[in-house]
Amino acid sequence: MSLLFDVWLVGGLASGLLDEVLADTDLSGDDFGMYSLLRRYGPVTPTQVHRWTGLRPTTVSAHLKRLEKRGHVVRSPNPADGRSHLVGLSSAGMEAHDRATEPFLEAMHVLRARFIPDTLRERLVLQHIDTVLREGAGLDDRPYRVAPDEEARPHDHAGVPVLAYPGEPLTASEEQQVRLYIDFLRSQEANRAAPV
Repeated sequence: MSLLFDVWLVGGLASGLLDEVLADTDLSGDDFGMYSLLRRYGPVTPTQVHRWTGLRPTTVSAHLKRLEKRGHVVRSPNPADGRSHLVGLSSAGMEAHDRATEPFLEAMHVLRARFIPDTLRERLVLQHIDTVLREGAGLDDRPYRVAPDEEARPHDHAGVPVLAYPGEPLTASEEQQVRLYIDFLRSQEANRAAPV
C-alpha cells in the first residue's frame, strides 16, 4: 500500500459520506462539490474545471451536461476567447446548492468535533498532498489556499493555534461552534460575492 492508495481510500470515504449526508437533497456528493466550485469560482470554462479538479475532460463535460439538463447551469460566451464558453450556476442551481448546504454544514459540525482542537493541521497536510499530485499531473494550482497563519494566532500549551477570545475560556465544544459559525459566515460572504 502507498500514500496514493491512502488518498484514494480517503476520497472514496468522503464521497460516500457526502452521498449519504445529501441523500434527502437534489444533489449527490460529487454534485455538491461541483456546485460549490462553480458557485464560488465561476463562471469558468470547463477546461478550467478540469485543471482544478483533475477530472477527465469527458467526465467534466458529462457532469456539466447533467447539471444543465436540471436547469442548474448557465453557459455564456467566453469574452477572453470566442471559441470557448463559461459555465456558472443558474439561480435554480444556487437554490439547489442552498438546500444541500444545511445538511452538509450539519455533517461538518459532527465531523469537525472529531478533529478538535483544530482542522488546520489536517487541511495543511492535505493541501501539501494536493500540491504534489497537481504538480505530478501538470494541473493548475487549486483555486484557494489554506493559510497557515499560525504565527499571528495565539497557541495553547501544546503549540496548537487557538481562537482568541477575551472572555472566559471556551470549552472545546464551544470553540468548535464558533469555528462552524465562522465557516458559515465565510460561505455566506462567498455566496454574496458570487456572480448571478
